Amino acid sequence: MKKVIVLCALSLIGFIYAVLSGGTSGNLKAEDTMSFGQLEKLKKALSNPLEQYVGIVFIGDSITWGMTATGNPVHFKMGRDGTLSDIRDNFESLSFVNRFKRYIGSEYMAGSPPLISNWKASPSGESIVEFNKEFILFPEGENFEVTTEGNIDSYGVMESEGDISKKQLYFQIDPSSDGAGIIRFKFTGKQFTLAYESAENSMDYELFVDGVSHGFFTTRAGFDGNSPGTGNMRTHRFDYVQDALIEIRTVKIDSQSIQTFKIGGIIVDKTVQISNQGIIGATAKTYIERNLDGNTSGDGTAIHDEDRYIFIQLGTNDRREKDSAIFKRNLQNMIDNVKSNRALIVMCANPVSNQNPDIYHFTMQETCNAIKQAAEENQIDFINNYTIFQGMNASNYLADSLHPNDYGHDLIFQNIVNSLEQWE
Repeated sequence: MKKVIVLCALSLIGFIYAVLSGGTSGNLKAEDTMSFGQLEKLKKALSNPLEQYVGIVFIGDSITWGMTATGNPVHFKMGRDGTLSDIRDNFESLSFVNRFKRYIGSEYMAGSPPLISNWKASPSGESIVEFNKEFILFPEGENFEVTTEGNIDSYGVMESEGDISKKQLYFQIDPSSDGAGIIRFKFTGKQFTLAYESAENSMDYELFVDGVSHGFFTTRAGFDGNSPGTGNMRTHRFDYVQDALIEIRTVKIDSQSIQTFKIGGIIVDKTVQISNQGIIGATAKTYIERNLDGNTSGDGTAIHDEDRYIFIQLGTNDRREKDSAIFKRNLQNMIDNVKSNRALIVMCANPVSNQNPDIYHFTMQETCNAIKQAAEENQIDFINNYTIFQGMNASNYLADSLHPNDYGHDLIFQNIVNSLEQWE
């Protein structure tokens, strides 16, 4: 069943600005927004340390690119062919995507410094940002299952000043017993680090990822670089997995003494990567042909396998199509191309003042209606960045006849954040 949420699009500052600049207070909230769970999933991913890698991509045209936002390059027309090799935006600009990037870094990644890069095929720009934050987790609580199989002499949790978490989970087994201690948790990402104590009679363990063994590893002092005492660490790396079940299972060693397995914590270096893949002049049709799977441009594909959260805002240029039904079909083709095992959020762009019938064959309102219908039919979340501007003078939120100015970008950013933050 779909859930209908009413989102407040404007902050108090935006409200005052809109009233002073000719807007009407009766139109300062977004239309009811359809939600099927993708934004909720994104918020949980951003908040969950065990979702170690979160890849977010914005697909769009020049509005997403941020063409008229303060801080973006003015030479964006040079060598442009509508592919990912086009000149890209600057991270410092006031576009709604860059505001969103900075917001995520501040609110979810504790203000970690941004690592800025650009698409390899592009000659200039800073379209990609990455934030990293270290989380020290202890294997207990609702996200972890700690259990045993067979005969285990004892296990539990005790205080341990020498461990990174100041606690220690331990399993103890007699050499004549046949039991095993087990730690299980769900994980999305590529790596985590296990912190453990080493002693002469510390046990080995076997690591499973979704039931597949990734090998046997020792925690014994003097083996594999382990030093006696706490503070030993081992990083496990593997191909990106999504919601995989990680299992750490103790394995007895060849010893006639009591054996132990002592874990001081699990370290997760969480990464959030956000890519602005807005391409100036793009339509749904051209974006598929030039920048998604199967394209022959030679400039790569806008979405990597590890990117699971995709915002799509197209339609302003698609009005050149004969009618909105053709645009909707092209948008459906894009959704089909992108959707596999990903969380999609589609958005409608701002109203425009350029409705020249010799160029554009249907209105932005019709564009918005087509996007909303496609979202409902595919049960994907829809953010309406059109209705937040209704009743306002176009000159106050547009930099030209199509593209938002800094204030317009700010309102779109606020609307996206409000849509994300509705979830607890």
